[in-house]
Amino acid sequence: MKGNTHIMGGLAAAALANQWIAGPASLDHQLVYYGAGILGSLLPDLCHPHSWVGKKTKLVSKLVSKTFGHRTITHSWLFIIGTIWVSNLLQTNYSPEIKNGLVAGVISHLILDACTSRGIQFLYPIHIRFRSPVYTKTGSSAETAISGILMIAACALLAKEHIFHI
Repeated sequence: MKGNTHIMGGLAAAALANQWIAGPASLDHQLVYYGAGILGSLLPDLCHPHSWVGKKTKLVSKLVSKTFGHRTITHSWLFIIGTIWVSNLLQTNYSPEIKNGLVAGVISHLILDACTSRGIQFLYPIHIRFRSPVYTKTGSSAETAISGILMIAACALLAKEHIFHI
């Protein structure tokens, strides 16, 4: 999936998770939480030097890409555990929002990439690819539709939680 689809997925996942975890109440904590959700939705593509996050971390991205390849370790359970571990080391007033947002975003990224023809190696280092029975090609018109649906879902969830207080 492309970056914009992952961003919409991360925002929707963070909004959905917010309903389950009784997320942040104050505006600054909400902004950090949703920002972390968006960042988390892009982080797994650290293994792709031409992705948005790969371009921002060129040296690390190239090292991860050459060492592990694309959609392996950064698209696995190990990356989720690593994200939780690193975020638990943070000592800020926003630590829970950062951790919860990042994890929601990372999980959304893995789910979306599992919906592509290439799938992901979720059990890495075991070389088994996971792919949804219903999948699409990255950059296709179907992906554009998925991105639009995720945008509508994110807006609806955010409106429900923050405007209508349902």
